[in-house]
Amino acid sequence: MNELKVGYGDKKITPPLGTDLAGFGFYLDRRSTVVRDDLRARALFLNNGKTSLLLISLDLLSLSVGWADRVRKLIARKIGLKPQNILLACTHTHSGPAVQPLPGLGKVNKEYVRSLPPAILEAASRAARSLLPASFGFHLEAIEPIGYNRRLGNFMQIDPWLRVGIFKTSRKTIFLLNYACHPVTLGPTKEISSDWPGAAVRTLEWFGFNGILLQGFCGDIDPVSYLNRRLGNTKADYDLCGSIVAGRALKSLKYVHLSRQVELGAREERIKLPLAVFPRKNLDKEEEAALEANKQFPHARRVIRIWRRKIEKIHDRFLKNPWLENVPIQAMRIGEMKIIAYAGEPFSALGLKLREKWPDLMTVGYANGDVGYLPTAEAFETPGDYACYCAPKFYGSFNFTPKVESVLLEASHHLLSSL
Repeated sequence: MNELKVGYGDKKITPPLGTDLAGFGFYLDRRSTVVRDDLRARALFLNNGKTSLLLISLDLLSLSVGWADRVRKLIARKIGLKPQNILLACTHTHSGPAVQPLPGLGKVNKEYVRSLPPAILEAASRAARSLLPASFGFHLEAIEPIGYNRRLGNFMQIDPWLRVGIFKTSRKTIFLLNYACHPVTLGPTKEISSDWPGAAVRTLEWFGFNGILLQGFCGDIDPVSYLNRRLGNTKADYDLCGSIVAGRALKSLKYVHLSRQVELGAREERIKLPLAVFPRKNLDKEEEAALEANKQFPHARRVIRIWRRKIEKIHDRFLKNPWLENVPIQAMRIGEMKIIAYAGEPFSALGLKLREKWPDLMTVGYANGDVGYLPTAEAFETPGDYACYCAPKFYGSFNFTPKVESVLLEASHHLLSSL
């Protein structure tokens, strides 16, 4: 086995002021007015003489699977990789621009979206051009929780461990971080920000390091500051969370064991997820239930009407074949550390269950696309649960069934075992 080489690159992807920001509710007119901190595309390129991997983190809310596929293929063609060896993930900041078309959750700035693939490619190319011999180590560091379980209203079913990959070269040390918490600190303001993930990386940069953060399984995890107030949080709040994450990552330098002989690997499969397709005669009933479940959101009726028109067109096809197909699930190996990446918003408990068998596992959400919330089977037992029964409406889809958990976990174990 040849020795590991690693390279890092980044590129600013801050949108122009006036661009709609994504998330928090329907038709909120969140046209950006100020930049609190810049958004970036960050890339980490790994090569051990036999295999190359490229990990990319974007300070964006989400991407569609089709758009992510096109960008991954572009990068693969330009740099000379297989698309399955490229991980393209979002940090999921809700203070970033709308990129994935979701009705009511921000108007997509098409000119800005066209500018993204060249910017992402530039970050990746910089990483590929800057390879240096490196040693690698993996470490777990328990941190003071910056997130809580918003469904349960407490600190149950959260993951207290920060996963840290450390790459040390002769010029720079690069951190690969993985932690789960929604980047929603500022609430539905008109401020552009990378939230706590960006703050964590900027803290590392202040100390002279580079960093890339992969968002964890945070579908039901919100910032602790929301327990005090949901509105009125500031840059100081997400800077505090970022400093906690970065501080614990820096502690890892003291304890991590580094090696130059590092196995690399990647696998990807396209799976199908089970949908709860109701009889067409129940469409009125489903629409009424959706309106009731989303009544807390202004303008929800507009979104539900868009959802109904789409369901009327696709209903018969999905009744015959009640599955969402072509959903990517990806696994990577970097030495003793493994990564599993889902194209959606997984609940934290899914990661906890996977780590019972794979303790040295990074769990990454919003990766290679976003098909919506990926809840646990237990969550479906709560009538009107937002992730299970409400959010699928603005994705223009049917609800998943409780079996989505077992499908995801089975596919994950299969992929991880194959590395």
